[in-house]
Amino acid sequence: MPTLDLPDSRKLAYREEGSGPPLVLVHGSPGEGRSWGRVVPHLKERFRTICPDLPGYGGSDRLEVDEPAGRMTAMGAAVARLVDSLGAPVRLVGHSYGGNIALQAALQARPDAVERIVLLEPVYFRALQLTGDDAALEPAAAHFEDYARRATAGESEVVRLMIDYWFGEGAFARMPDPVRGYLSASAGRNAIDVRSSFLGTNTAADLAALHHPVTIVDGETSREVVRSIARALVTLLPNARMEGLAGANHGMLDTHPEAVARLIAT
Repeated sequence: MPTLDLPDSRKLAYREEGSGPPLVLVHGSPGEGRSWGRVVPHLKERFRTICPDLPGYGGSDRLEVDEPAGRMTAMGAAVARLVDSLGAPVRLVGHSYGGNIALQAALQARPDAVERIVLLEPVYFRALQLTGDDAALEPAAAHFEDYARRATAGESEVVRLMIDYWFGEGAFARMPDPVRGYLSASAGRNAIDVRSSFLGTNTAADLAALHHPVTIVDGETSREVVRSIARALVTLLPNARMEGLAGANHGMLDTHPEAVARLIAT
């Protein structure tokens, strides 16, 4: 895998396929760039697809400080450095926690380095804080703090609380053994990411200054909180719109890859 040099001698690894305008695809947590494996075949004839491993995942080095506070900004800085290195306006896409990081990258990259942004069910709880939507925020915050506390303590298979929340009751139990093993082994790192999702520091003015076209996608069968986040972002971002994906939930990269690719390419 190619790598990009980051400050402090750290490296960001990424996968690259196809040709055409650059398209950067940012995976969720826990995950790696290969999370886009079912989507990329529908895009690589039209785009040069670039799928980074976020810091601490896959082939990429960990952040210098591996804790929730400032984590989204630091990961966004790594992706922004990749975006700035590509030499042409980038279509920037993120799924779930990767949507948070894509948004942070767009805020930190050169203004002319990003063409447009697509956020697939971003878990950007900061938007609910900024719009005062406590009815959507507080139950999610309570659920995920309970999960993060138990994951940090090393409780076996507690990652099911995160998976079943987003993918539906019993989703973790239905996954193949290798997938469950990977998710369980990654729960401690995921807990850091989860906590960081509630510690965003962007202001409404920061988001209002982001004038790129933004499409925010939610699955038809997903939890209502994803639509609450999307509606809040549409309020906060000056050039944003919502798009629904029929029959899909948070697992849309695997269940609806061709439809996801169409939304990205539009």
